Amino acid sequence: MTKPTRMAALYLAVVFVAGGLFGVVAHGLYSQKTARASSPKEFRERYVAKLQEDLSLTPQQVPQVTAILDQTGDRFRVVRERMTPEFDAIRHQQRAQIMALLNPEQQGKYQKILDEWRRKRELERARQEK
Repeated sequence: MTKPTRMAALYLAVVFVAGGLFGVVAHGLYSQKTARASSPKEFRERYVAKLQEDLSLTPQQVPQVTAILDQTGDRFRVVRERMTPEFDAIRHQQRAQIMALLNPEQQGKYQKILDEWRRKRELERARQEK
């Protein structure tokens, strides 16, 4: 390899590595700003902080906003608890209809899929309750 070719290859490698590092750093910064909150409490804290910053809430307004969010959350929980049995019944009927279409081998695979989904939901609920 001639010297100019080696220099070109070296520059190309440096630019490639620099671009990769830039991408990693940019993704990290983007993720920090856009990542979903890990819990409802964390989401509410971020939401209130954003309202404080964007709306210049007074110290008297912050607890009032927080109380409104708490009341709204309680109302959503009541509705969700009332609707959950109906959603569960619809989901159960759907799964039974799909299961009836499948042959025994497919039924076993489908059951594994359902079990995995259930396990993930339970883990997510447990994580949110912390």
